[in-house]
Amino acid sequence: MNIQEIHEAIKDYSWMIKVLISKRKEMVESSNGLVAKGGIESTLPKPQNISDPVYQEILRIEKYEKNTNRVRKKVMFIQRHSKCIKNTKNKIILDLLLDGLPLREVALELDMSLSGVKRRKDVIVNQIYQSHKAEQKAQKEKISMK
Repeated sequence: MNIQEIHEAIKDYSWMIKVLISKRKEMVESSNGLVAKGGIESTLPKPQNISDPVYQEILRIEKYEKNTNRVRKKVMFIQRHSKCIKNTKNKIILDLLLDGLPLREVALELDMSLSGVKRRKDVIVNQIYQSHKAEQKAQKEKISMK
């Protein structure tokens, strides 16, 4: 992820986590999901007719799953690298941003100027980016040692 993508992931974190929570509830509570067929039904040809509504729904679900996986990766990235934030005030700012508060509300909540919150957010994003770069470097070194 680059710096701009990290900014966007922090801004979008709140709705992304809600999507994942909703998906998890759907998976846990739903017992009437699509179930793979066994036996002779599994050998029958799959529908290729574009006008088949069931086939269209399967395509939609597959696309939704791909998007959900992208969201999951971004959320896990932020969760993994947010541990590198050591400054208490920066941790609080990050938590408020991850809760979905806009910068202006974070500034009001912490009795700070908007520009002060923006500067600290930039510091947070840079620390996450440096953590990511260090992780990538460690992975490359691990691979090269094999």
